[in-house]
Amino acid sequence: MTQQNALKKVTLLFTALLTLGTAQAQTRILPKDLLKDLSKIPSRVEVDFAPVGITMDQTARLNLLNVDAANGMFINWRFIDANGLTLAQSAAVLPMGKIVSVDFKRPTDLLALDSDSAVSIRTEVRAQVEIRTLNISSESLRGSLEVFNNDTGATTVYMSSAAQ
Repeated sequence: MTQQNALKKVTLLFTALLTLGTAQAQTRILPKDLLKDLSKIPSRVEVDFAPVGITMDQTARLNLLNVDAANGMFINWRFIDANGLTLAQSAAVLPMGKIVSVDFKRPTDLLALDSDSAVSIRTEVRAQVEIRTLNISSESLRGSLEVFNNDTGATTVYMSSAAQ
């Protein structure tokens, strides 16, 4: 009986030491000089657009172009309302030299509300794009945001991206 307890204790001690050794080995994955200067760790790149107002009969269109990231770039985009709520979002791989356009149209089912409810004729939205691929600068992405009338196609607002 005591031999079994001693064997269990030795096995448990060996497992604990092995686990601690593994944990210590995992903490040394990053180079020491990188740990000293955390500013060297690449952060995500965001491109924000100024807020624009759209009415029920208008569409906000986000246009994105990968200028020079040869292997493509992985991006997240989203449309945000004035309260910071995400109205639409998605992710995409943007190959070099390709343009991707994303449209946001206001839902028309707001008009189905009863007449006692307040329905906003105009809403404010803004677009935000994140480059999730490491080591790609904001200069590799060109973007524009435009608002146009659905019935005529006439553009009422146009702005190009400003990198942060």
